Amino acid sequence: MLRIGIFAALLLSVVPLVHAKDVSVQQAGYNNALQRMEKAEEAYKSDAQTVADTEKFIEKKKRQLAEEQKKADISRKNYQEAKEKLEQAQNALDRAWKE
Repeated sequence: MLRIGIFAALLLSVVPLVHAKDVSVQQAGYNNALQRMEKAEEAYKSDAQTVADTEKFIEKKKRQLAEEQKKADISRKNYQEAKEKLEQAQNALDRAWKE
């Protein structure tokens, strides 16, 4: 009977150690998961900011493109008008030489 009592006492003294080891393993797992989540959150925030910055850049470039297209249209019209006036002046000069 003494042997059973010693065995029981020994067994009961080991159980908290096993339980403590389980808690320790669980705590380590939690800490690892927390670190992974924090790194993922940091990467997400960084990537989201990059996307926002790129969207702002694209909008700025779209406005700039629209302005440059307007300017190019005006330049094209001015060029065409100048070309027509040159042709008219050339025709007038040709007529003057023929007369």
